[in-house]
Amino acid sequence: MDRKPGRPRSLTLEGIADAALAEGLATFSMPGVARRLGVGHSGLYRYVADRDALVTLALGRAVAAVSWPTADLPWRELLRQVAESVWTMCDTYPGLDGAALAAASPPTVVDLTRGYVESLTSVGFSPEDAAIALDSVVTLAITSSITVTRLRELEQLDWVGKDAVLSPYAHDAVWTGRGWFDRKFELLLLGLATLVES
Repeated sequence: MDRKPGRPRSLTLEGIADAALAEGLATFSMPGVARRLGVGHSGLYRYVADRDALVTLALGRAVAAVSWPTADLPWRELLRQVAESVWTMCDTYPGLDGAALAAASPPTVVDLTRGYVESLTSVGFSPEDAAIALDSVVTLAITSSITVTRLRELEQLDWVGKDAVLSPYAHDAVWTGRGWFDRKFELLLLGLATLVES
C-alpha cells in the first residue's frame, strides 16, 4: 500500500529504537522497522548509519528501561542485582541476549559500568579485577539466557536421542530456574571472594 502524500511522520531515535526492539533484536530488518514506523526505510538512515548502529541504539534503550542497582550495595549483592537486571532485559526483549554479545556497548552501559567498577574497587578489587568481575557476571547471565532458549527450542523438536541428550536438563532448576545460572553464579562469587576477602 502506498503512503498518502503529505507531511512525513516525525521520527525520533527513541521511536526507531523501540521499533527495533518490538521487531526483535535478533531478526529485525531495516525495512521491517520502517514498516512498523510507517515510513520509507531509506529515511531511517538519516538517523542511524546502519543496522549495527541501530542494534547499539536499541540496546541502550533496553538498558535505560530496566531498573539497575545503586552502586553503594555490598559487592556480592551489587553483582547479584546486576545479573537480575540483565535477566530482566533478556526476558523482556527476545533476541537481546544474542545481539548484546555482538554489538558495541551503548553509552548507558559505559556509564553504569564506571560506577560499578568504582564501587568494586572501593572494597578491595583492583580496577582490572573489578571490570573483569562485572563483565563475567553480565556475560554469564547473557550466555545462560541463550543456552536456556536453545534448550527450550530443542525440547520442541522431535529427534532421535532427544531424551538422552536433554534428560540432565529436564528439571525445574534448568527450565524455570534459569538453567544452571544460579549455581554458576555462586561459584563465580566464591572465586571473586578470594580477591578481596583474605
